[in-house]
Amino acid sequence: MGIKTADRTLDLIELYAREQCALTLSQISEKMGIPPSSTHGLVQTMLERGYLYELSRREGYYPTKKLERSTKLISEGDFIWRGITPYLQRLCNDISETVLLAKRQGNKVIYLDAVECNQSVRFSPIVGETKSLHCSATGKALLGALKDADLDKELAKLKLDSRTDKTITNVIKLKLEILSQRKQGWYQVIGENIPDLMSIAIPFQLNDETYVLGAGGPINRFKPLLKEHADAMLATQKQLLKFF
Repeated sequence: MGIKTADRTLDLIELYAREQCALTLSQISEKMGIPPSSTHGLVQTMLERGYLYELSRREGYYPTKKLERSTKLISEGDFIWRGITPYLQRLCNDISETVLLAKRQGNKVIYLDAVECNQSVRFSPIVGETKSLHCSATGKALLGALKDADLDKELAKLKLDSRTDKTITNVIKLKLEILSQRKQGWYQVIGENIPDLMSIAIPFQLNDETYVLGAGGPINRFKPLLKEHADAMLATQKQLLKFF
C-alpha cells in the first residue's frame, strides 16, 4: 500500500510522460482524478522545488529539465547499468530481438533495463513494469534458480492466475516444467503471458543476488531461431559472470 502523496507525485510524472504537453490545474485534476485543492498543493510543491514551471495561466505547467538531469545522474551512478547495459546492447544486435535485465521484487518480476530491437513488430517491455513469476520466462528463471525446497515453498505462495489459454495454472505441472527447463539451461514461455509472444531467460548471480537476462519476440519469428538465441544468451551470461 503506497503513501498517497508519494503516489500522486509519481502519478503526475507519469501523466506528463504520457501527455507530453503542458497541463492546467483543472486538466491535471481531471486526468488524475483528485480534488482541485490537492492538485494545487501538489503542483505548488513541484514548482517550489523546481520540477515544474508555468508557461502561462492559460497554458498551464510543464516539467523542467531538473527531473531529467536528476534521473540521468542516478542512472550514471549505478555500476550495474554502466556494466551490464553494453552487454544488453550487443546481445540485442546479435539476435535482432529485444533483450532485458530483470530481478525479483516480492512475488513479481521487475524489469530493470531493456534494449528494444529495430524490428517493426517487437517485444516492448517497460522498465519498471512488473510481471507474474509463473507465466513469464524471467519469472520461471528466478524460480528455477532456487533450491528445490525453496522452490516448493515459493510455488505454494503463488496465485497461478490464467493470462492466456497457454498459462500453466497447475502447481505440479509448473514445477515439472521449471525443473525440465533448468536442465536445458534456459527458461521459456510461449504465449503464456501475451498471445503470439514468446520469451526466454537465463539467471545469473551478482553480489549474491539473482538477476535474469531475458529476450523475447513474436513466436513466428523467434521460435525458429530459439536455439541460436539461447546460445547467444548463454554466451552473454558467461561474459557477465567473468566481468563481475
